[in-house]
Order: sequence, then structure tokens, then C-alpha cells
Amino acid sequence: MTGISRPRLFAVAAVAIGMLGIASAAQAHTDVQFSFGLGAPVYSAPGPVYVQPQATYVTPQPIYVQPQEQVYLQPRYSYEEQQDWQRRQWREQEWRREEWRRRQWQEHHDRGEHRGRDHREGRD
Repeated sequence: MTGISRPRLFAVAAVAIGMLGIASAAQAHTDVQFSFGLGAPVYSAPGPVYVQPQATYVTPQPIYVQPQEQVYLQPRYSYEEQQDWQRRQWREQEWRREEWRRRQWQEHHDRGEHRGRDHREGRD
């Protein structure tokens, strides 16, 4: 024999007979079949492959702007603006002075001090 050696043939036959015996004992049906095949090389096209791109991170260059020096100056007013401010201050002071005088006059009249001492005691 050129292709298969004798012990190998007996082993294959023994396995086949054993399988038939086990199959017939387990299933006592007439529709039970037994088959085995020898695999032949079959070509199939490979499936599509997806590779997720690798994440890349680039560090941004630092940006530095030197701050400018800050200078705070008191605002300068024109002559007209100064005069307007002084007039407003004078009006506010006058208003407060007149308000104080009105309150004093009202308190004085509410207490009856404007009629004199005799009137408070009941004499005219």
C-alpha cells in the first residue's frame, strides 16, 4: 500500500464501526445517519478590518504677553466743570441750612415759645 499504512486503516475502520455501534444503540431509529468527511482546504475572502486611528496630542505653545504698566491719575476738570461743582456744593449746603432753619422754626412754634412766657402760664 502506498498511501495509507495498514495500522492506520484499521484504526480508522475501528473508530467508524464504534461510532456506528454507539449511534445505533443511542438512537434506534431508521432515519439516523452517520457521516464524516475529510477537510479540504477552502478559500474564503477575509472580512474587512477596521483599525481605530491612534489619538495624537500636540501641546500648544505657551503664549505670554507682558502686561503694560497701569497708571491711575486723578481726573482733571476744566474751569467750567469746577465752577459747576462748586455751585452744586453751595446749593446743597444752602438747602441743608434752610432745612435746619425750618425744623427749628417748626419746633419753636409747636412748643408755643413764640407767644412769650405769659401765654404759657395762662396769662395774656
